[in-house]
Amino acid sequence: MGAQHLTQDEKARLYDNMLLRYQRLQEQVRLIKAKSFEVSHEDQLQINSIEESMRRLYNDTQKLF
Repeated sequence: MGAQHLTQDEKARLYDNMLLRYQRLQEQVRLIKAKSFEVSHEDQLQINSIEESMRRLYNDTQKLF
């Protein structure tokens, strides 16, 4: 990502953007789980994919600072 070449302001803006994306992913998972009492296999696969994206995003935020 080359975070070492960014200013603190640029890092802060990137972090804010990543946080917003993370929160949107959390909301997607919440909506899937809210659809029914039991999560279907297809829904679980989608949740797993979203959670993997969330992990990658979290790891990217840790590289900023």
